[in-house]
Parts: sequence; C-alpha cells; structure tokens
Amino acid sequence: MRVRTPRSRGASRHPRPQAERRALPVRRGATHGEGMVTEPGSGPATPTLTISEPRDIVAAIPYLLGYHPSDMLVVLGLCGSSARARLTFRCDLTDETSRHVAEMAARIANTLDAHGCDAALAVAYGPASRATPCVDAVRAELAAIGITLREALRVTGDRYWSYLCAAPHCCPPEGMPADPARSPAAATAVLNGLTTWRDRDQVRQYIAPVEGADRDRVRRATMVAERRGEELLARRAASERDPFGVAFRTEGVRVVRETVAAACRGELPEAPDETAWLGVLLTCVRVRDEAWARISTGARSEAAGSVHVGLWRQVLRNVEPAYVAAPGSLLAVAAWRSGDRALAEAALDEVDRARPAYSMAQLLRQALRAGLPPQECEPTPEWLERVSPVAGEPDERHP
Repeated sequence: MRVRTPRSRGASRHPRPQAERRALPVRRGATHGEGMVTEPGSGPATPTLTISEPRDIVAAIPYLLGYHPSDMLVVLGLCGSSARARLTFRCDLTDETSRHVAEMAARIANTLDAHGCDAALAVAYGPASRATPCVDAVRAELAAIGITLREALRVTGDRYWSYLCAAPHCCPPEGMPADPARSPAAATAVLNGLTTWRDRDQVRQYIAPVEGADRDRVRRATMVAERRGEELLARRAASERDPFGVAFRTEGVRVVRETVAAACRGELPEAPDETAWLGVLLTCVRVRDEAWARISTGARSEAAGSVHVGLWRQVLRNVEPAYVAAPGSLLAVAAWRSGDRALAEAALDEVDRARPAYSMAQLLRQALRAGLPPQECEPTPEWLERVSPVAGEPDERHP
C-alpha cells in the first residue's frame, strides 16, 4: 500500500498537507510487541492512499497494521524528500510501558535514526493518561536528534486530538470525529479490496485451538499418530545420519504433497487422525520444509495463498501443543505470502508460546522485522531435493 503523507509548512503549529504530496510506499503489517516493518523489496502493485489531513492518518493506520489498534503507540518513520516509509514502530501502551517511557522513547528515536528517517508521524491509541506521556517523550527524543515530527495524534474512542495544534477552529478541546467513512484514504483502501481485522483479539480467535469434544478427539488421535510415528522411526537404519530416517521422511513428504494437492481442490483435512498425523510428521524438518516449499511455489496469487492459509490454520487448530510449532510457522509463511502480516504475527505468537526457540519461527520473525520479501528465505522443491533427498542422505542440514 502506498500512502501520500502531509508535509509541514515552516512555522505552522499544526502540520498541514501541501499541494505537492509525497509518495510513501508501505506494506501493511506489524511486529510482535515492538519493532518495525520496512518497505518490501518486491511484490504486486499496491494502491496509493492519499493522506491530506489528520483524519486520513487515523483512517490509514489500520490498513498499515492489518487490524484496528487499541492501547498502542504507532510511529511511522519517513525518509528523504519523497517521504518514503522506512519503518513502522508499534508499541503496546501497558503499565510496563508507563514505567519505562523514557527508555521506550529513546528506543524509538534511535531506531528511526539508525534507519535514516528524518521525519515521523505518531498516533497513540488509548486514554490520555497513558498516551500523552508516551507521545511527549517521543516528541522530546525525536527533537533531540533532529527528526521532524510532522504530526502527533491521540485517538480515544471515536475522536482524535492533535498534540501539535491548539487552534480551536481545527483542533477543539473535545476532539475531532475519527470518522473513517469520510476519509478518501479509507475509501481508496476499500475500493482496492484492502481489509482489516477488527482487532488483535479477532486474529487470535481465528487461529485459536479447537476445544471441548473436538479437543478430546484431537488428543486421542494424537496418541494413535505418535504410535504410528514410533513405528516409522523404528525402521531407521543405524547407519542413517538423519534421526528420523528414510521411512519417516518418505511418508511425511508423500502425505504433505497429497494434503496440499487436496487443499488446492478445496478439500481440507477434517478428521482428527489426519491433522494429528500431519502434526507428527511435520516434526521432521525435511517434511516441514516440503510444505514450506509448496507454499512458495503455490501461493503466486492471493487466491492461491488463501488455500495455504486455510490448510495450515486447520492443522494448527487441530493439533496438540507439542505439535504447534511447524503448522504455526507454515501458517505464518502463507499469511505473509497473502499480505496479511497481522495473521502472520499472530501465528508466530502461537509458536512462541509453544516452542520459544523454534528456529523457523525465529527466522520468519527476523525477516518480517527486517521487511524482507517472503522469497528471501523460502526453500524450493528443487533445492530441497538437492540438499536433502527424500530417499537418500542429506548433503547438509538446514534450520
């Protein structure tokens, strides 16, 4: 998504847009806790959202993040005369943040400076008691290192206030209506098919594990799947270097290929024994990477990407916690490929809770924070077969 941002007018107390607006390419997304999303290096053309006044900033932020924020500070770093987006910094406004406002503000300022940003926009969502101290601290830190804050807003409920303007005709004490429906930025986003999650809780609920009787069936199916896995492991030859062995690896790759092909036909694994067996097989890195490669070669369009999102969401929700890491990471890849970084981050959060040190999730998190395109860290089927043949010994290990 491209956003055109306002530029300040010299000594004006409230930065307002100029006739000459600057393009600000931004891909929506957010990081876990704190972090940044930098401009992607490739990908399909994205719409341009025109920001001509503060309400447009408020309207555009949810499309940058992928969901409607609450209790959060969002700082958009801009760079150069073209006001090109360099990063988006997101920080939850919690009691912990309130106790460490100075450190948070310094971290934001230093991060923007390190990435070459010379201007910024800040929007704080939440009550003034939490938002104002954070915005004030950020304003001071940015001013100290020469980064221009073009606009600073607080959004509480359905109204917004500017920290840079006290003129009652444009910034009354009771605030201004934050009405996205009146913003050309929101209208452009909707017309171009961009959508947002209601909030982060909605994303979490979307991938929440099944419960009740369904969870009981998952547990029983998992015990059966684990016994099947043990039988395959027992067939591993003593001379094999791979701890899973050829039999396990071959069965896993076969099942992954058949499952992905079925998903492309609209057939998701419904039975608990199917998802449980997939969960067990995906503990083998070679099997997991086969699924990863199928996403990278199959998700060439948004529609195709949604197939993989649906598949790995289904598996993630229907496996036991011990088997969450692989399908959760695969869902993150599929969501990332589909342009839904909010969902990708939520999936990685699930992995973090289950396996904090899972290497694939750590790699994906770093890539998302670095703003790399998905293909920068994706395997291909050809590469996998070369370095880790299904029926032979791997030439090298990979994370």
